[in-house]
Amino acid sequence: MFLDLAKETIRTDYSLLGLSFLQGRGLAEITIGRATLGWNKTDLYRDRQAWGLKKELRLDGKQKPLWLPAGLVIPYLASGHVVRLRIRRDASNIGPRYVIIPGSTLTPMMIWENQSVLVIVESELDALLINQEAGDLAGVCALGSVSARPDHIAHEVLNGADLLLVSLDSDEPGAKESWHFWKDTYGQKAKRWPVPIGKDPTEAHQNGLDIRLWVDAGIDDSQ
Repeated sequence: MFLDLAKETIRTDYSLLGLSFLQGRGLAEITIGRATLGWNKTDLYRDRQAWGLKKELRLDGKQKPLWLPAGLVIPYLASGHVVRLRIRRDASNIGPRYVIIPGSTLTPMMIWENQSVLVIVESELDALLINQEAGDLAGVCALGSVSARPDHIAHEVLNGADLLLVSLDSDEPGAKESWHFWKDTYGQKAKRWPVPIGKDPTEAHQNGLDIRLWVDAGIDDSQ
């Protein structure tokens, strides 16, 4: 039920605001369309049970609705089905920047077509940008957060790769995870490869970094 009704929040009419935001992050319209990124213009409230979710009650005893906040809708599609909806809210809103809609899987987003190299990032939007610019050079694994771990399916893909460019955000948590979990789990094939400017691939791209050359340099540096 969730997989079908989740499509309700995926808009092909992004609005000028949504399209401008995505293009400002370097994503082309063809990438936006293929990823079925959408823009939810206003907060929506839906019946939880109609979405196949368990009933929850508020403190006053009334049924708690399913909250679909306004913002950028980032779906993860696997085999043509929606398995996760993450919504990126405006920074001016009170509360969390990202909201994962109940019923979603937390599995990492994998964009992979048997490439021997994979780039590990935190954000799905970073993954889409890398795939757009250098998809023929490397696959991408987007964890969703710096502390997230690959599930068994992602682990099999990562373990079978020749090279993992670990490109978690250029901050202390990103560096810590790179040198601990990723090195401990995947050994020498896991290479720390942060962007040289900015904190993540999107910010680096906005500051002039050629993403394709950066990925290519990471591959060459490991040979």
